Amino acid sequence: MKAQAECFECNIRQALEAVEKAGKDRHFAWQVLQQVCKNYSQADSNWTPAFMTTVAHRITQEMVGIQDIFYEEKKYYNRMALELYPQLKEYVEKSNNRLETALRIAIAGNIIDLGVYKEVKVNEILYQIEHIPWGIYDWEDFQTDLHSSKILLYIGDNAGEVVFDRVFLEEINQGRQIYFIVKEKPISNDALREDAIEAGIDKIATILTTGQGEIGIDINRAPQEVQEVWKRADCILSKGQGNFETLSDRPESIYFLLKAKCKAVSRELGVEQGALVLKKNHS
Repeated sequence: MKAQAECFECNIRQALEAVEKAGKDRHFAWQVLQQVCKNYSQADSNWTPAFMTTVAHRITQEMVGIQDIFYEEKKYYNRMALELYPQLKEYVEKSNNRLETALRIAIAGNIIDLGVYKEVKVNEILYQIEHIPWGIYDWEDFQTDLHSSKILLYIGDNAGEVVFDRVFLEEINQGRQIYFIVKEKPISNDALREDAIEAGIDKIATILTTGQGEIGIDINRAPQEVQEVWKRADCILSKGQGNFETLSDRPESIYFLLKAKCKAVSRELGVEQGALVLKKNHS
């Protein structure tokens, strides 16, 4: 996906919010945003939205001198999601369609995105599970490809959200090998290995990292182990907008699981803003 005009405003806002979380004053924020805008003055129309976000966060991290600016927020949402975990499992147990309910839970967790929302509350997440409509629903293809898969690669997104991913993965972990990818280094509130372990992902999947501290994933620059699993996987699931932005132009068959939270991504997908998405990237 190519960056859109709205991406400038969105990522400048994210840089400002990160500076504020780091406890810096408005004068310092001005300096950071000047540097972000200086870089954006050289923006290329072939950039992805994810790359624009990475630029903004990297500049902010370097200038404030804090690598993991969202550390406390990530821990908070991990704890919040783990407290919800028994209720999420109960949703699945009582459902007439366990797989679809577990999938909705995983995608609903994608609302825990501090690049879009300053704060996410429990009742908002539960509302996503029960009420938000599908914008794209490639369910039949998904069921067929999932049931025949033996090696599943799941590209995770945010801290807190990974607990919702766990609920889904526990529903499908029989008879297949699962690999779960997180970021190698901090950026925004994206999940790291420690977040995945705290969420219990290590009990059901082999955790790998992107080798990068960037929004989304660049498979061509990922560690060799990730590239090998990418080639062997017979089912690839990609969570969230950032991963969609960096993988949507690839030729492989990938399922994108996300909530279309912004105008640019909603327009790209052809769905209403806020809709849930299960989309097969047809190879």
